[in-house]
Amino acid sequence: MLPLLRGYEPDQTVLFDRGRPISAGAFCGMAAATAVRLPGARFAFNLCEGRAEFLLATAAALLARHTLVLPPSRLARTRADLLDVYPDSYCFVDAPARANDLPVPHFALRPALEDAHEAVPIALWPPPLIPRAHIVAIMFTSGTTGAPQPHPKTWGEMCAGTQTLLSSFGVPPRGTAILGTVPPQHMFGFETTVMLALQAGTALLDARPVYPADLSHATNEAAASGAAAVWLMSTPLQLRAFHRELRALPHVTRIITATMPLDRDLARAIERDWQIPVDEIFGCTEGGILATRRPGLSRHFLPAVGLVFGRSPAGAPQVSGGHLAQTLILDDRLLPESPGFAGGGRFEILGRDDDMVKIAGKRASLQALNGELLALPGVVDGAMFLPSADATRLAAVIVAPGCAKHEIRKTLAGRIDSAFMPRPLILAHSLPRDGNGKLAVGELRALLPAPVTATAPSDADDNQTLTGSAVVPRDHPALPGHFPGHPIVPGVVLLELMEALLAHNGYGVRGCPQVKFLIPVAPQTPLTLRAVISHHTSARFAIDIAGKSAVVGRFDCGPSVVDT
Repeated sequence: MLPLLRGYEPDQTVLFDRGRPISAGAFCGMAAATAVRLPGARFAFNLCEGRAEFLLATAAALLARHTLVLPPSRLARTRADLLDVYPDSYCFVDAPARANDLPVPHFALRPALEDAHEAVPIALWPPPLIPRAHIVAIMFTSGTTGAPQPHPKTWGEMCAGTQTLLSSFGVPPRGTAILGTVPPQHMFGFETTVMLALQAGTALLDARPVYPADLSHATNEAAASGAAAVWLMSTPLQLRAFHRELRALPHVTRIITATMPLDRDLARAIERDWQIPVDEIFGCTEGGILATRRPGLSRHFLPAVGLVFGRSPAGAPQVSGGHLAQTLILDDRLLPESPGFAGGGRFEILGRDDDMVKIAGKRASLQALNGELLALPGVVDGAMFLPSADATRLAAVIVAPGCAKHEIRKTLAGRIDSAFMPRPLILAHSLPRDGNGKLAVGELRALLPAPVTATAPSDADDNQTLTGSAVVPRDHPALPGHFPGHPIVPGVVLLELMEALLAHNGYGVRGCPQVKFLIPVAPQTPLTLRAVISHHTSARFAIDIAGKSAVVGRFDCGPSVVDT
């Protein structure tokens, strides 16, 4: 048996709920009172968005011996699919008005918190005990490269993982509060904003900043509420956005990040400008925290306390010991500092096996290519990916307000090999990232135009004729805000279709000296694409609708370097 709370005195604050402190004794009392009112079911979907509500729901479920189901996304269809797997369920929600459409009972946590503030809650001390073998939560992998996979976590495993984290980073000084920008439904968020609050004697702030102004407000409010310091739990993507806008981040004394590698230059810039040390966790849903590093000082990760890295009989990297119940085989490609992970076991991460792409006989890491993309001036977000499993070129979706597509390509050409220049390159308002900043390749592919189907070319008098067809879907990322209510496909999207037809047949576009847009093109309209290439240097093209030209023009072009 292990206690619900560890490291607290009964009057010490465990949670700041909207600036109002809740003591450890009061929190245990609230959790026990809530647990006896819960529906009689085995599983509980914790759909709470508020930090305070999520923490109380977790504690109440533990005391009721229920198991949390933590969906990998907020999509209604994901929850509905999980309900088929876990039918004996109910849902935790923040407030009655936030109840979702799942046909199961709902339990709202905000009323319980407000009741506790209005009346003196009945304290419960010492903290209740939870069986080590109780499955506290079922977590899911992110699904970036496939379907999310479930992983049940026992209370003993989660508590041991928290002790590993504390041994690796040290116990936060008394009076420190935890501030997270990451969702608690995922492993990194659960470890650092739920388990750390329950098992490290460190209070949790209920804020979840999204924008830089939110972060500044949250840290100032924490200081005003009595927190002596703040540890920030965030992702590299969020840190990049925060650092871009904030010159300083007072009250924060440590930053811990995870979910994707943190760029070394960004880590150094944050430490220089904010005067805050930045630490990084390498881990996974299956094992939680596995290794740590301070990326501004070293590219090498150090195994978390008690863990040992090595190679499996098949040669794959593996990790065992510490809080892990069994040896874990990793999909990542690790480069040990010393052969066989000798010495301190330090290593670099080269990416995942599915991160490598091979195009025109050349190999590159998508992680490295995306790093170059995000480093471009004006690029706020972006990702390169294979538009299909058998694709021979990369695609990219980029958020870069105020930047033209040709400018991005020109700058990117100076940073990456031409073989990996993305075609198509789509400009979008945002990317479909989850709360941890991760992207599912299926959702990225859905942002691309309908694939162009090219017919076999024929030659006559040094002219080559290409034909194809395409449809621009209603949910194309370029359409929001473009003639709302009566969307019209932007000209750049139509030109991108022609570029894709040429690229599919081995030609790269160098310029567009002539183009006329004759009639508007609505989404979902079947389009016929035609291009006649003269002497391999000029392509006259037309985009037709039902036999009538909507766009005509000419590209300067030439054989693509990718195909040479």
